[in-house]
Order: sequence, then C-alpha cells, then structure tokens
Amino acid sequence: MAQTLLKPLWATITGIFTLGSVTVLKPAQAFSITYNFTVQITSAAYESHGLMNGATEYGSLTYDNANLTGIGSEYVSAAPGSLTLEFNFLSKLHTQKNDLNYGSDAYLYDYPVAFFSNGRLLGLDFLVVPSPSQASQDELGFRIFRELFYVGATDNFNSGTLAGTVTYGNSAAVPEPSEIGGTILAFSCFSLWFLRRVKG
Repeated sequence: MAQTLLKPLWATITGIFTLGSVTVLKPAQAFSITYNFTVQITSAAYESHGLMNGATEYGSLTYDNANLTGIGSEYVSAAPGSLTLEFNFLSKLHTQKNDLNYGSDAYLYDYPVAFFSNGRLLGLDFLVVPSPSQASQDELGFRIFRELFYVGATDNFNSGTLAGTVTYGNSAAVPEPSEIGGTILAFSCFSLWFLRRVKG
C-alpha cells in the first residue's frame, strides 16, 4: 500500500522537478546580465581638469535579458527600466538618469542605450552634460559611444574630444529569486522522496 501511495507522490515530484528545470533553462525570462567596463584615458587634453593621461575609470551596466532575442541588431534602453548604469568618472558616480536625454520621447531611443549584434554587446551610447546652472566650472561632460570615450560634451551635437577607449568585460548572469526558489523546492521534494524510499 505504501508503494501505491508513493507512485502519485513520485509523479507529482517529477512534475515539479521537470517544471523547475524547464523554467531555469529559459534565461531570456529569468536573468539580468551585468557587464563591467573600463575607460582608458589616452589623451592629455584635460589634465588641467584632473583627467590624467593613462588613467582608468570604471563602470557597469545591467540589463534584462528577456528583452533580447539574440538575433540580428537589437538594443536595450532605459525606457522600461530594462537598462541601468553606474559609471565613476573623476570620483563622481553617474547613472542612467544622468544621461542628457533620459526620459525624453523626442528620439528613437530612450537614452542611454546598449547595442547588440546577434546577442553580443557592441557597447553603450551614454551622454552626460553638466547643467548650465552647475556651480563648478571644472565638471566635464562626456560621451561613451560603443568603444570610444569623448570628453567635453556640451549637447547632443557636440560629444567633445576623443580622449579614450572603452573595454567591456565578461558578463555575469544573475537568476531571478523566483527561479532559484523553484529549483530549491524541486530538489528538496526529490530529496525527501529519495530519503523516504531508502528508509522504507
């Protein structure tokens, strides 16, 4: 009789385990991807502002992988909250909200934007311009455009002077908590069933 009761229990556990496994195998619905990037300064044009030739600045971008198919030319923008950024430039942290065109519907994209080709990251388009009412005259505007870094940006039509290069590091995928929980539940149920069977 115990074996008769275990059969439907085993079927249920198998179903849960399979569902959990199938869900985990769909990263497009479950993962945020983070890339670190570095900006290597290759110009001495802004050393009077504290930006030294040979210096390295650091940042990262995170996006929701569910917004990409991995086929052809694609992009992820800040519009639906799918792209977040952090870039430390001259000891000041800049995020996606510092982009000159963040939240604007006047352009094709809601900037900043990350561009992809067949699932491969090509780079960012991220433009930061100091506010005209800024007290400090030393603050520099900048633009990251794919693998190029410009300094001295003043508006949408003047990105400034090419002053460095951008390198994007390896990506790291972070599963959603619900997916982790589902997998843990499936393995827990399977373990309980297995222990009961061994003891029986």
